[in-house]
Amino acid sequence: MFRLMLLNFSLQAAVSAISPYTQLLLRNKGYSHSLVGVIVAIGQVASIFFPVLFGMLSDRTRKTRLLFVVLAVGTAVAFVPSALSGSVAVTIVCFFVASALFWSINPMNDGYENRVFKGDSSKYGIVRAMGTFGYLACLVLFALTGFPVETDNRSIALCTVVALAVFCFMVVFAPKDEPRQPDLQDGGLKEMGGRLFSFDWFSSKFYLMMLVVALTRIAEAVIDKLLSSYMTEELNLGGRFALFVALGAASEFVMIVVGGRLMQKGRVSAYGLIVLSAIGMIVRLLIYRFVPTISAFVVAQLLHSCTFGALHIGVSKFVAQNVDESHYSLAMSFYWAIATNLPEMIGVLAGGFVIDSFGYGTVFASYVVFPVLALVICLANRRKLAD
Repeated sequence: MFRLMLLNFSLQAAVSAISPYTQLLLRNKGYSHSLVGVIVAIGQVASIFFPVLFGMLSDRTRKTRLLFVVLAVGTAVAFVPSALSGSVAVTIVCFFVASALFWSINPMNDGYENRVFKGDSSKYGIVRAMGTFGYLACLVLFALTGFPVETDNRSIALCTVVALAVFCFMVVFAPKDEPRQPDLQDGGLKEMGGRLFSFDWFSSKFYLMMLVVALTRIAEAVIDKLLSSYMTEELNLGGRFALFVALGAASEFVMIVVGGRLMQKGRVSAYGLIVLSAIGMIVRLLIYRFVPTISAFVVAQLLHSCTFGALHIGVSKFVAQNVDESHYSLAMSFYWAIATNLPEMIGVLAGGFVIDSFGYGTVFASYVVFPVLALVICLANRRKLAD
């Protein structure tokens, strides 16, 4: 388990070098919020399809460690020109490739760990929490050292390449994937029969839960993809913005550890955590809209424990309970691609235009409707989803 903890630490450290700085990197080039929204949405398009393909490849070959290295190296090669090029076309193409490769790693890693731990949510929670700690630790380090400089794309690119190199090094020590099992029929996932895609792979319960997740993730888009510029441009936090992102990561760390243990003991269900995430998202967006102060912002960031931490471990447990282990990677790739990246693409694309036209307050207020819908669907289908 220690080797997987190191792997997760290094992977989420790489995420901390990419995700919070993406919007700033594009804004540094002088792009408007609308253009930034378009470019990020294009990257999200890539992260819709490719995680599913790589998830299938991981499930079928079980050469997951090799795939990790290939994807990480490819990300580094594509990310540098996307950060440094003065051409909008080059930026878009390279950002598309980097997004396709890098955001395929997380879901593949989730499926890989679910197989290794055989669905044990307590062990998964500890390992995933170490990843969150890596994300948190690196953000604090960035804020304290002033590197990377949020206005310097060269330093952002260098930091990203170093983080990806460390991840590749940690992959060497990761345990081998579990061997492929011959029977693929259980858990709501049916035999694929060589088809590229078929809706009958999963049960209706699985798809309904993914709809709930997708509605919540549309709202998450304005936080995950557009909040960095809000902190630097509206709240004038400068490089200190990383500390506030780290605060959210710290709350996520606690939720993943505690929530994982509570689920393992049967004191809380995957359904309960997903409902909690929708409620947390509603409250968080309302705070951003109606209480625009630093102290309220701190409270809102702490709700990241619910909006992402509770959601992620809830979905991971839901998948472990409802999908055969032979297809964990594919199921988690579906979660990341269709229930996370697709709605975030829609959310960030629309959000960029709303910010340019009406401001941040409007986008926070209008996006509350999505977690409200998610909560209504969850409660209306409680018997089916909580079973």
